[in-house]
Amino acid sequence: MSDNDHTIGETRATDSIQLGDSEGTVTVRKLVSKGERLEIDRGDGSVKLDALLLEGLAWQPDGAAVDELLEADTAVAADPVGFTPGQGTDSEPPEPTADDISISNEYAQAFVRAVSTDSGDGIEVVTPGRGTSTTLGVESLRALAGVTDTTVFSVWFKTPFGPEDTPVEGPL
Repeated sequence: MSDNDHTIGETRATDSIQLGDSEGTVTVRKLVSKGERLEIDRGDGSVKLDALLLEGLAWQPDGAAVDELLEADTAVAADPVGFTPGQGTDSEPPEPTADDISISNEYAQAFVRAVSTDSGDGIEVVTPGRGTSTTLGVESLRALAGVTDTTVFSVWFKTPFGPEDTPVEGPL
């Protein structure tokens, strides 16, 4: 059976990135079945994020904002690789490459790539339509994988165009 052979409705993984630290391994993979999702799997738990949720994640101002939402103390803010917010609406996001994992739907598109920093390995999430990007280390990914109900992320869509402190939404 080739990679292109699959049963209709069957979930299949098409691309993956494996990252590790002293705590263990995290696998990030693209799942396709009636849509595309990025699965973040830490071994004892996983979360599946669609393009809109990845876009919402990429527009967060800092790791503390994500920790507050996850009720994760400082898992994301203290990550040595860090939750590094990227470009905002006034600059260009990094260009996607052929090696990136693309997650898209009719509303959003995100690209995910492996990155290496002086502090360790991580992933970068780039949302070209929104003009944002962020870097997540293994600790951040592990904290995200602990989310059991993705409706917790719905707070990110309180304003439909991004955070209220952006030029599109206006001041807080």
